[in-house]
Amino acid sequence: MATTGLGVTIGSYSLRAVKLRRKGSGYVVQRVFADRLNDETRSVAGRALAAKSIRGAPATVGLTGRDVIIRYSQVPPVPEWRLRTLMKFEVDEVGSQSGGDVSADYRKLRLPDPEGERADDTILVALARNTYLDRLIRSCGAGGVKVGATCPNSIALFNAFAVNATYGEDETSLLVNIGAEDLDIAIQQGGELLFARNATPGGAAFTEAIQQAFNTSPGKADQMKIAKGDVTPRGQAKYPDPTSEKVANAIMGVAGQLSSLIQSTLMIARAQAKLPDLKIDRVLLAGGGASLKGLDLYLKQAMGIPVERLDPFAISDLSSLPDDERALAERAPHEFAVAVGLAQQRLDPLAFDLEVLPAALRRRRDFVTKGVWAAGAGVLALLILGALYQGRNAAGEEGRVASQKLRKLRQDAERQDGRFRDVLAVEQELAVKHQLLGDVLAPGTLFARTWSVLEDNLASIRDVYINGVQLHVVQRANEFPYYKERRGDKASGYEKTSRRHGFRREPTVIVRGRISGKEVAAAVYQVFVEGCSSNDQGLVVETLKRLRPGSGGRDATFELLFRPGYVIETVVEDGADPIPVLLTDLTLEDPEDPQAILGRRADGVRVRVPLDRATKRRNRDLIDDLKAQAEASAPVEDEDEDDDDEKRNK
Repeated sequence: MATTGLGVTIGSYSLRAVKLRRKGSGYVVQRVFADRLNDETRSVAGRALAAKSIRGAPATVGLTGRDVIIRYSQVPPVPEWRLRTLMKFEVDEVGSQSGGDVSADYRKLRLPDPEGERADDTILVALARNTYLDRLIRSCGAGGVKVGATCPNSIALFNAFAVNATYGEDETSLLVNIGAEDLDIAIQQGGELLFARNATPGGAAFTEAIQQAFNTSPGKADQMKIAKGDVTPRGQAKYPDPTSEKVANAIMGVAGQLSSLIQSTLMIARAQAKLPDLKIDRVLLAGGGASLKGLDLYLKQAMGIPVERLDPFAISDLSSLPDDERALAERAPHEFAVAVGLAQQRLDPLAFDLEVLPAALRRRRDFVTKGVWAAGAGVLALLILGALYQGRNAAGEEGRVASQKLRKLRQDAERQDGRFRDVLAVEQELAVKHQLLGDVLAPGTLFARTWSVLEDNLASIRDVYINGVQLHVVQRANEFPYYKERRGDKASGYEKTSRRHGFRREPTVIVRGRISGKEVAAAVYQVFVEGCSSNDQGLVVETLKRLRPGSGGRDATFELLFRPGYVIETVVEDGADPIPVLLTDLTLEDPEDPQAILGRRADGVRVRVPLDRATKRRNRDLIDDLKAQAEASAPVEDEDEDDDDEKRNK
């Protein structure tokens, strides 16, 4: 895989380029370039890059506009050779309908299918007219910049997000690149491309609205948009002068059209990608049009979801850039998102590799990158074969021995893996049954232990009477962790996941009682509660209703709650909701430097809860109590004995 990439976008009015080099898990940005284009300079854009010495690596050039088509085909699962034939027929059909030669590339989308009901594969097909591709290639070649690939801007936009942004596995994001004449839109979920398209209009629609409202030239209207344009929602905007407010009034309707177009993309994606339940969690903006003041706030209010600008340099090092280029990248990083995605397309495995190239250019490129090396490899192979021929007998014998060893190692590994899977399946099944059995027995066990604690304390404490003992059981969905083989090739390893099975039974016992003797009721109650709390059954006693003195000579009443242990709120995995864990026999793993709580579940299994996974305030209070208990139970050196020893030594 290449280590250096150059991404170039040649738009209606702007030229942007980013050159970067892969370094470890990040990137070093070597050059950032932006310039304005007009009818004269657009056809020779490569000269502007050459003037800044931006060349070297073959460029990946972005595609957008009416000459680019993105289609979706539903195809039954077929071999790759058959899929190539089907796609060739589709490309030929589009070419005949468009009235000109087209170049194309395709990729199979990995769409979500939680229910396993998706029978066909969804194929994304990108096509571009060769006349359009030829113009771009000649424009770059005018300055000596070689084109190694072209890719739709919407795909490059997805690549910039997938490689550089931070996102959740279940997050669905809508990405929008706002150019002058066009919009490039992509939808992703958990780093997988779900849908891409290009549409119109772009940011020039705002300029046209200002031009009509002020009856001015396009150039003057564009300057007013940049200087005074603001689509911040009504009630939030603050205009410095009447002209700014008038400009805002002129372009507010265009912002509404843009919002409608973005939301209509969601409906199109649901239909074409067969995703009827598709919902968007976040919108990210890119391109020069995304710099319009207040656009993110307007779309956030219109769509009711977070909207922000995409930073494609989030994992990149900008320190080696010249000062003017670094300032350019830091001032508006979102404007370079597509160029960054183009540069990273062939550098990063997370990128969606799609290349639309004329057949002749593809053959030349493949020969340069593969053919020359293949020829050199052929010559080297002949030399090696000659050397091997001299010692063919010894080499053949060594090869046979090595083959036998590898075959034996593979067989041993397969047997060990089979035994491991069998043992893992039995162990996980026993663990589930063991915990379920513990949950079944928990209510009865708690009730019996509660009665035992009450009997022990009632026998030694007078004037306490029990009015009622009530068992409560709450059933919750039971999730068990288990390990399964990762999808993919053999030896992919195992991954931890969870599954639901049965219910977790959480019992508690409510004890209602009374105390006779008005003068000493509080003291008797205190002794009774302390006696119950210091039980040897591992039960936790909580006060439901404090002691309530009786009136008119009546007995005082109280209510206590007995639990089979302490409830620890713990986070099992990063980002997951905390779950309650019921533990008894709590201790700190290391009282001097506590890092975890040790306890026992209802089924007797020992559990370790790291302190950084324990949540909520009462957990912290419990930790403080455990520390205090550990300090109180620590042995104390006898000073008198130390003095006696010292005297004897003297």
